[in-house]
Amino acid sequence: MKAMILAAGFGTRLRPITETTPKPLIEINGKPVIVHSLDALKKAGIKDVVINLHHLGDTLREQLGDGSRFGLTIQYSPEPEIKGTGGALLQAREFLNEPFYLINGDILFDLDLTVLPLLLRYKGADAVMVLYRANNDQADIANIYADRQGYVRSLFTPYPDCSPYIFTGIQFLKPGVISYIPEQIRQPSTTMHMYPGMLHDGKLIAGYIHNGLWIDIGNPKSLERAKGLFQ
Repeated sequence: MKAMILAAGFGTRLRPITETTPKPLIEINGKPVIVHSLDALKKAGIKDVVINLHHLGDTLREQLGDGSRFGLTIQYSPEPEIKGTGGALLQAREFLNEPFYLINGDILFDLDLTVLPLLLRYKGADAVMVLYRANNDQADIANIYADRQGYVRSLFTPYPDCSPYIFTGIQFLKPGVISYIPEQIRQPSTTMHMYPGMLHDGKLIAGYIHNGLWIDIGNPKSLERAKGLFQ
């Protein structure tokens, strides 16, 4: 198994911080956000990680190096023009030649990642999306619909007898799902293109409901909350 961390974004909602510091390198309790994810991957037994780069990519590369100090081997997938989440997978597909974790570079979580490959096999699925129950302040972003059997049935559109959840940006995927990303689109998306294509073809997507810690630090309010929780 391998892993990819998505770290190419501009972090526009966190300006001016992200004008000089890429969002994944923002420190929480003295540790960059992306290092929290690298540590989780290491604990899950992952050794090989690829990270896509665009905004302040050289800074990320300089800070993380070859990954040896984290007990990992890190490769980089630079994007001269930002490619979107799906385009990032297309560019790195030669590396992603076995089941892999895909994690957003701006999240904090306490999930034991080893549960995801087990769930993939148990559910007979091609992908696992880690989901989160929304509170009242987050209801507008709870737009992934999963049924009582634990399968994702729809993205963005309500589906009968399904409950809405937030997508955490943590996934476990079989490499074949990359074929559902349209290459003719300039910035294809996993959620807008790959997953809907899979559902259309009857591919199974398992939803894992995480009840522990999860924070997306992508806006000032959530960043301050993260700093408070990790003090």
